[in-house]
Amino acid sequence: MFTARRDVLRAKNGTLAETPLPLLLHSLLVEERSATLELQLRNLIKRVHVEAGVPVGCDSNLLHETFGKTLVAKGKLTEQQHHALLGESAASGKPLQTLVVEKQLVSGFELFKLLQNNLAHTLLDAFRWGDAKWKLGDLDDVQTPIKMNTAQLVFLGAMQLPIQTLNTHFTLDHEKPLALAVEVSEELKLSAKDQRLVQLLKKRTSLTQLLAQPGVRKEETGRKLYALCILEFVDYAEVVDKKPKAPFRSSSSSVITQQAQPEVLLEAEVVQPAKAKAPRPVDDEALMNALSAEFLSFRSKDAFDLLGVTPETPNTALAAAFLAKSNPLSPALFHHPDAKNRAELLLLAYARAYGALVEPDQHALHRKRRENLAASRKGNEHQKAQEHFKIRTDLLDASTQFEEGKKRLEENQLKSAVEHFQYAADIEPTGRTLAYLALARYRQAPDFAGEAQLEALAEACQRDANCEEAWAFRADLALALSRKDEAAEAYKNAARINPKQARYSIALRGLGGKK
Repeated sequence: MFTARRDVLRAKNGTLAETPLPLLLHSLLVEERSATLELQLRNLIKRVHVEAGVPVGCDSNLLHETFGKTLVAKGKLTEQQHHALLGESAASGKPLQTLVVEKQLVSGFELFKLLQNNLAHTLLDAFRWGDAKWKLGDLDDVQTPIKMNTAQLVFLGAMQLPIQTLNTHFTLDHEKPLALAVEVSEELKLSAKDQRLVQLLKKRTSLTQLLAQPGVRKEETGRKLYALCILEFVDYAEVVDKKPKAPFRSSSSSVITQQAQPEVLLEAEVVQPAKAKAPRPVDDEALMNALSAEFLSFRSKDAFDLLGVTPETPNTALAAAFLAKSNPLSPALFHHPDAKNRAELLLLAYARAYGALVEPDQHALHRKRRENLAASRKGNEHQKAQEHFKIRTDLLDASTQFEEGKKRLEENQLKSAVEHFQYAADIEPTGRTLAYLALARYRQAPDFAGEAQLEALAEACQRDANCEEAWAFRADLALALSRKDEAAEAYKNAARINPKQARYSIALRGLGGKK
């Protein structure tokens, strides 16, 4: 149904219009590839870091997606605290997330969940970049890897795909029965509605039969089937019958179940399995906080810092330091699989640090690296801070782009206004932004763009049913195109949102409608 996964990654670059993001991510998972996937949509850039096929981080040049701004938006930091922490991070070399835990602004476990949710939302946003360019490169160093559930990411991401991408890459024969190729595994958390879809597929049901079910919507069902087919859970029944009965992820299932299962699910309505399981023992909160804080910072530490020693610490004391670090966070102390996995990774890091420092040659090498790093930092704190803030001011901010677009629109600089509104819509496609983008495009070419921009305004209203501007612009344009019924309905909605605006009532009376 789709290109073989090993063939997808033979190309090192392309466009998401040709190779959609769900197929790219699933191919990386199946091939257990480690790489950095760079996505670029005009001025917008995201760099998705993938370890052994599992997304573990994502850098973005969108201001609202930076972790500091996320903390501000959630009320964990003030803008003043955020600004101060950025400067301290630049000067000390410590990641911002390490500093917020050290200063007890958030707990270690809460920080881990916030990082995971921030990564999930940053990745999900990329699924709507239908015409972005992509390229694969070597994996960048990721200091705080947060492993994501790739199957869940692809399933929810399919709901964000542009409809033209779906129509181009996924066409089903309505009459051919579909079937489950393998049992849907536990890493895919399904709502009750989605589970009903899976039960119907177990009965080998055609798309026509699926769409005849009560409450089933065509586009939503098509997106879910697309995701299930990409993940190789579903195929035509005739194809399934010819396949050997083996899980599609035989080589990488351990990556999913043991390493990548997130503690915080990507947003989905989750139902309990039919057969209740015995309750899992709950890990101690203080212990989880300590584990999360250490895990989020261990990659940024050298061997000395990992063991909590100095280059002058004698070899005879290293064993005691190793035990002092590893015993309090021993994997045996944790019940949750994800916590146990993080504890095992930390234990391995401590062991490697101990093994390196007890060897004279390795000890000397690590000491030299530490001295070189300290020398490079000395005297450059101010310069680094300046560079750090320069990078921050280069980040794209939707509200800044939107306000600049409004300014250009008022000055009748229509081409420039369209560009700024487009940038704002790329970053955050809110109903208000889409409405102003449609208005600016219509004013650019009023003789030709009316019908297309009326459809765009309808989409803006659908995206945000309480956006006054979207309904007002739609009403005005529909009236200009002699679509009186549509204009009347749009004016009613605009009046519902802002009953104090007299012009809506006046327009409705002119159309013969009621206030």
